[in-house]
Amino acid sequence: RTMSTPKLVKANEVVLKDTQRLGALGWSCDGKKLATASSDTSARVWTVDTHREGRETELKDHTESVDGVSWSPTHSDLLATASADKMVRIWDLRARRSMAIPTPEEILNVQYSPDGNYLLISDKAETLRLIDVRNKSNTIVATTSFEQQYWVNEVAWLGNGEGVLVCAGRQSTAYQEKGMVEVL
Repeated sequence: RTMSTPKLVKANEVVLKDTQRLGALGWSCDGKKLATASSDTSARVWTVDTHREGRETELKDHTESVDGVSWSPTHSDLLATASADKMVRIWDLRARRSMAIPTPEEILNVQYSPDGNYLLISDKAETLRLIDVRNKSNTIVATTSFEQQYWVNEVAWLGNGEGVLVCAGRQSTAYQEKGMVEVL
């Protein structure tokens, strides 16, 4: 039996009225909420209903631009945000409160592990840090760094959680390298 090729069709358009640059976005595990990261120091959660504009919840505990968002893969009301204010925040949307996790550097990316037990962050010092979020311990349990010549542009867990993909590129224009993907 042959499978047909999927098509990309614009079935419905939802307008998200955000006044600042959006830096990241992500769908909740139940597919009902969309989170966006913004340069105006906030993250927003949009509850999107079919054929209607999204309803917005603004999350404003950061003091610098929010550069990353990641939903818990096991709980549709838990969202992690990463910011240039050197904080990761874990939001419980039911209570509309966040728990702050301080870090040593400005954070660029944040990703929940597939089991929801860890957060992986990358920062401006080209360092990856693994944070244990089980039982609200929120401690950094592992760290690795790249040479200062690389930018870590994106991080992603392998589907089984057994490894991490890191997309990085050279910071110097003297290099003609297009970039690299490293599996850790």
